[in-house]
Amino acid sequence: MASGANYTKYAAPSPATFMGAEWDGKVRADYDTYTFASEAIGTLVNVGVLKVGEVFLGAILTNAALGSGTTLQLGDAGDDDRYIVATATSSAGSITACAQTGIGYKATAETPLVVKTAGGTATGQFSIVIFKGCPN
Repeated sequence: MASGANYTKYAAPSPATFMGAEWDGKVRADYDTYTFASEAIGTLVNVGVLKVGEVFLGAILTNAALGSGTTLQLGDAGDDDRYIVATATSSAGSITACAQTGIGYKATAETPLVVKTAGGTATGQFSIVIFKGCPN
């Protein structure tokens, strides 16, 4: 039977393969909401943080119709769309993360998570739930 990479580390533990959040850690969620009032393209909104050793597992973002041509994305200082790539928000809807590079991303420093606007002036509310794996 085949085993996943992290299961293999679990089955044969050593100090070099200690995983913390990736295997048998705790799942935590951050929830936030923000209301745009004619916000310009490029507006940044802090919505969460990955602490050292935490792993990004996913996110759900719901939005009102924010305006013609608007998009939202979720990223951090190292990659502004690491978790959710720019997604149309001109109609009310829901976006489920992840961009391929973001799922399983492990923070090596405190990493603020930021929603960024693009495409048009945004007016209306969004809510986000960010799921992360935390060491025990």
